[in-house]
Amino acid sequence: MKLLFFLGFCFLFYPTYSQPWIHPDRNTTSEDLTLFFTGDVMQHAPQIKGAWDTLRKDYNYLPCFQYISPYWKKADYVFANLETTLSNRNFSGYPQFCAPWQLARDLKESGVNILTTNNNHSCDKGAQGIKQTLYYLDSLNLPHTGTFTDSISWVTQTPLYIRHYPFKIALLSYTYGTNGIPVTQGQVVSMIDTLTMLRHINKAIVDSATNIIAVVHWGIEYQTSPTQAQKRLAHWLHSQGVDIVIGSHPHVVQPLEYVISGQDTTGITVYSLGNFVSNQSKRHTNGGISVELTLKRIYGRTRYQMRYLSHYVYRPLDNHLRRYYVIPEPLAPQILGEQDKVLYKEFFNDTDSIIGTAAGKLF
Repeated sequence: MKLLFFLGFCFLFYPTYSQPWIHPDRNTTSEDLTLFFTGDVMQHAPQIKGAWDTLRKDYNYLPCFQYISPYWKKADYVFANLETTLSNRNFSGYPQFCAPWQLARDLKESGVNILTTNNNHSCDKGAQGIKQTLYYLDSLNLPHTGTFTDSISWVTQTPLYIRHYPFKIALLSYTYGTNGIPVTQGQVVSMIDTLTMLRHINKAIVDSATNIIAVVHWGIEYQTSPTQAQKRLAHWLHSQGVDIVIGSHPHVVQPLEYVISGQDTTGITVYSLGNFVSNQSKRHTNGGISVELTLKRIYGRTRYQMRYLSHYVYRPLDNHLRRYYVIPEPLAPQILGEQDKVLYKEFFNDTDSIIGTAAGKLF
């Protein structure tokens, strides 16, 4: 009972003292800010095998990201959802994911700045899985949010703040569940719960956040349309003060939209970015989108421009191993051969049909 009282006290009074993360390598004088959101980073067993570099005697994911890395490095901040635990041994794919820690190292090297770690696979390896994942991310100095080794960290580190003058952005992340695997007592996986979410949102507002981003792991797998529950939650989040909602989990692309109030655009909803990289190859799952948001502060308000980039997962065989490459749409005709031509065109056409005219393309 005393612990609950203490946590409630922290939620109410801690914001003034919370420590925002300040990116050390960015020019923070611009009044424009570019955010780049990409989808689920998955690691099925063939991906882990294919990442082994026999010459380097190490896992090497840089080739996988080499074609999209230039887009990442143009953005101020790049976000991805890490849908696997990390370790240095005992790796496994579906249904309980555990990938080499070098995956996070190479994501950072390629341009990813921030990871969300809470999703339905957060507890795949129990308490040790969460502990090791956060250990490697902290060792790499790679900011993250969504899972926590203890309740105090959850309270004091939520929201994760990003300072980039004149922006102060609060990042929140939530998941619908953990595949029925209970969270180990003492650890925290941030869940979809409106009471908790409201406390976090209010904390960000009290802390004078200029923008609040909620990354939400939700929806029904392989369904290209958002459910009514997704729509209701998105509407509720926006009504409480969240201006950017980014969805993941369905493993397929779902629509995106501007939130309009009167004559003003007041926010963004992306229902699902789909897979960033995985071994899934069925229609709609063999790729995903990234969303580039350009934010501009004008007279104390944020203006938004949204563009999307489709990308396809190329999985060629090399000495009986599959290699994996994320291929942005503009580069696909130059890189992919005849065998993939039908598949990548189908994926890009499907994606354009789902998104329609809601946003322009990033080329």
